[in-house]
Amino acid sequence: ESRRLDAARRLKWRRRMTRSCQLTLPLSLSLAVVAVAPSIAAAEPPDPTVAITVSPLHAIIPMGEITVEARLAPRIGVALTAGVGAVRDEATDHDIRVLEAGGSARYYAFGSFRTGLYLGGEALYLHADLDPGDTASIQAAGLGLGAFVGGKWTHRSGLTFGAALGASVFVARGEAENGASAERRDVGPLLNLDVGYSF
Repeated sequence: ESRRLDAARRLKWRRRMTRSCQLTLPLSLSLAVVAVAPSIAAAEPPDPTVAITVSPLHAIIPMGEITVEARLAPRIGVALTAGVGAVRDEATDHDIRVLEAGGSARYYAFGSFRTGLYLGGEALYLHADLDPGDTASIQAAGLGLGAFVGGKWTHRSGLTFGAALGASVFVARGEAENGASAERRDVGPLLNLDVGYSF
């Protein structure tokens, strides 16, 4: 009879230990996940502070354009843009030299400076001049003000792609060497495609 009582007690003890392990194991696993999670988050690369991109679309003109964007805050970036190129004038069969410079500000409404969707505005100055040689030279300057929505994606390696679409109001004035002048105001679409590197 004593042996039977000892066996029953051992069986009860084993059952209690089994139940205790069944309750403790999930809790231990949960605590382990909570402990490891900060390490995983810490392994994520921080947002870059600068993005340098070029515009493939401008190569069609042909023209080269580069943009340098700096992160001022987790959701705010400011950018400077510069470009140079030439457009063939069919009337004179000469190249029109084009220079551009401007700046923009962007607010990342969703995501962050690394990858997100943003709202922005820009101001862009353009200067063009034509010097055919045998006729009067022409110079023109213009200012464009635009608003846009866009998005940016940055790979862990730093490779960066961006796109923006909006509208721009543009005012330009041209003057010829002989004194003739003309002014033009226009509203048109604003389209940017960028590829580059962030660090």
